[in-house]
Amino acid sequence: MRPQRGKRKLFDAAMRLFETNGYFATTVEQIAEQAGVSKGLVYNYFSSKEELLAALIHDATAKMASVAATLEPGDSHEESLSLFIDRYFNLLKAERRFLKLQLTLMLMPELSEIVFEPQQERAALLLATLNAWFRQAGAPQPKRKARVLLAMLDGVALHYLCVYERYPLRSTKPQLIQAAADMCRVA
Repeated sequence: MRPQRGKRKLFDAAMRLFETNGYFATTVEQIAEQAGVSKGLVYNYFSSKEELLAALIHDATAKMASVAATLEPGDSHEESLSLFIDRYFNLLKAERRFLKLQLTLMLMPELSEIVFEPQQERAALLLATLNAWFRQAGAPQPKRKARVLLAMLDGVALHYLCVYERYPLRSTKPQLIQAAADMCRVA
């Protein structure tokens, strides 16, 4: 089995079991069985269930980094933001189950050490990306504007992942773009 395929099988199995049984009730043996691999292979990749969870979270952070990398000035700032929002929403859709699970895990004090650092890394990456976008767009106080837009994106993500079963992602996009355009003009 190729290393990346083996890890992906373990990630998928762990995510299903964490979501169904909860993190604490899931064992390494169950993850191995669900993935169709030996327990030894799990330990070949990860020294513990905690390390597997951390790898899952870092995988989500890497995916968000690839989305953030798309926010570069293209033909226009509005077009680049539109493409970024599309990719951000696509990531929310593709990773909905895991991102929802991760939000739950963030609230567990026992897991805060595992979840906190990658979450902070992801937030810092998005903040820096949005800050650079606002700076390139000539917005006054770009970091402040980036924080506001990031809070809006986080709110949309929270509603989509946890609050509403059928949250209208697409219909929020024009308002997000308009809010960013307005912030570019306002000090």
